[in-house]
Amino acid sequence: MRKVDARDLLEQFEEFLATIPLERYRNELMPVKTVEQDLPKDLNPLPDIYANYWLPKPVKFPDYEKFFHAWWTEHLKPLDAFIRKYFWGCSYEFVYLGFKARIYRTLISVLTQFHFAYSWLAYCSLPLEASADLDMQGIDALVTMEDGARVAIQIIKETYRPEARESGKFARRKIQANLFVEVPYTIAQPDEWKRREERARKEETKKQAQLFGLLAEKFQRWLPNGFVIFQPDYPQTVEQLIKEAIKRSRQGTIGWHEILEWLKSKGH
Repeated sequence: MRKVDARDLLEQFEEFLATIPLERYRNELMPVKTVEQDLPKDLNPLPDIYANYWLPKPVKFPDYEKFFHAWWTEHLKPLDAFIRKYFWGCSYEFVYLGFKARIYRTLISVLTQFHFAYSWLAYCSLPLEASADLDMQGIDALVTMEDGARVAIQIIKETYRPEARESGKFARRKIQANLFVEVPYTIAQPDEWKRREERARKEETKKQAQLFGLLAEKFQRWLPNGFVIFQPDYPQTVEQLIKEAIKRSRQGTIGWHEILEWLKSKGH
């Protein structure tokens, strides 16, 4: 894809993200957690999310109401089996709302990683691929180096909970890659990280707040509706780190904390 086409696609994707009524859905759907069971393969929403939102050229992205209604309609047979197993006696409306909330949470997370991937295509030189199959293996994007080495990327949201951070470290990875890289983002804005830094009692907590504050201020921005997206120099800086790591024959995992230290070391 030519860079000019990739940037047109990124711009159209950002325009779509800005139309999502986050506040309405936050009130309507976020409290609903009635469908928390592991979903069978034929109800996994990732193939449909990729088919509708990870695209090779600019198109009109469907809003969530249209997307979810189509998903529900196209999966009635496995939904019937799921409902008989877990929600016998419940109304379709009850289960419909439960799935709508469950898939919305998945969609918002995946759309965030799509923005990073679209930004990579627009501003970076190394080729990147993404697919539902890779995602289901815990890989949000796969970068191929000039020498054929492969680097797996996972986009992860900041969290203070150690068990949540650990579970996100490519726990499901099955694909072979030379290097695994965790790319962090935060939903807290810079002023919130400044307050956390000022309130910190431990030096480690203060340092972490400073690093995430740098990430929020220099490498992210917020659309008018509050959706978090990435500045162009974030994927560019990650690409630079990857190139240097592969040049040194680095293997294993580059964790989110190392990414943040790298950002700081670049003088931002």
